[in-house]
Amino acid sequence: MLDTMKKIPIINIIVGTLLIFLGIFFVFIKPDIGENIKNVAIGLMILVIVVLLVYPGFKKPKSKLLLSLLVIELVIGVLVSIMFIANSSANPSLWIGLVIYVHGVVGLIGGYFSSEKQKMWLFFLSLLFVTIGVFIFASRLITNDMLINVLLLMFLLPGLFLLVFGLLSLKNKGAKKS
Repeated sequence: MLDTMKKIPIINIIVGTLLIFLGIFFVFIKPDIGENIKNVAIGLMILVIVVLLVYPGFKKPKSKLLLSLLVIELVIGVLVSIMFIANSSANPSLWIGLVIYVHGVVGLIGGYFSSEKQKMWLFFLSLLFVTIGVFIFASRLITNDMLINVLLLMFLLPGLFLLVFGLLSLKNKGAKKS
C-alpha cells in the first residue's frame, strides 16, 4: 500500500489537504454540518475499529469457541455502529463503552478456554479493556461535545499523515531524478 502511495505523491498531498480543510470546515466554519455528520462518521469509525480488532482473530482462529466469540463481537460491533448512527440523541458513552467492554470480555473468555496458554500481558490488556469499557458507559464520560473534537481529529490526523507522506515522497522522487 505504501508503494502505491509513493508512486503518485501529488494525490496524497491533495487528499491530505482536502481532509485538513474538511476537518476545519466541519468543526469551526460550519459546525451545524459537523454536528449532522458527526454520528455517521463516528459510527463508521467504530465499525472500522471493530473490524480491525476482530480481523486478526479470523486469520488464525485458535478454537471454534474463539471463532464464535469473534463473530459475536463483530455482530455486536456492527449493531452498535448502526445504533450510534441511527440514534443521535442517545448517550455516546454507552455505545463506545459497550464496544470496548465486549472486546475485553472476548479476550478474557478466549484466553481462558484457549488450548494455548495466554500471555500475561494479553490477560491484563483484556482486563483493562473490560474495566475501561465499564467505566466509560457507567460514568457517561464521553459527551456529544467531545465527539466534535473526535470528528476534528478524524479528519486532521489522516490529512496530516497523507500531506507529510506526499511531501516526503515528492522530495524523494525529485532527489532520485537528479
